[in-house]
Amino acid sequence: MEIRKIKINKKASIEDIFFFIVTLFGLALFLIIVAYIIPQVTEGLKETDINDSAAARTMFAESDKIMDRLDPVYLIIFAGLIISIFITSFMIGSHPIFIPVYIFLLGFAVVVGAIANHVYDEFAANVDLMTVAASQTFMVAIMDHFVTIIVAVGIISMIIIFAKPFQGGRV
Repeated sequence: MEIRKIKINKKASIEDIFFFIVTLFGLALFLIIVAYIIPQVTEGLKETDINDSAAARTMFAESDKIMDRLDPVYLIIFAGLIISIFITSFMIGSHPIFIPVYIFLLGFAVVVGAIANHVYDEFAANVDLMTVAASQTFMVAIMDHFVTIIVAVGIISMIIIFAKPFQGGRV
């Protein structure tokens, strides 16, 4: 009975693209803020006499290593989101009559992605955040081609959803 509920209640498709947009946009802004704030806080803490111990120096060295790992984390989350979109697209049964609706909503997602990309560009162009944002190479590359990525992922997702052979019952 439980397996039947899972099969009946499968829901995803174009809303995964919107989740993709919001997640990558929000994560990009968050990581830029974190990459900007943490070095400033640690530099301020290094200057105090209270934090002049071996443990404090080790902690500050480790916090510098963490800053170098933020960009690969963004790339891993980006790849994981794309893979999850393709997996959920494969799991959905849909009738081809919904292709025009999907295309319309994908167009709306592209507009939302373009707006998010513009907001990111304005945020990263801030004088204080410019050097931090430019140091995140994967993030810059993804956000520079954000709309193209959205279109590509959306089209591939649409192909996966609607091009599956008829398997006895469309949902």
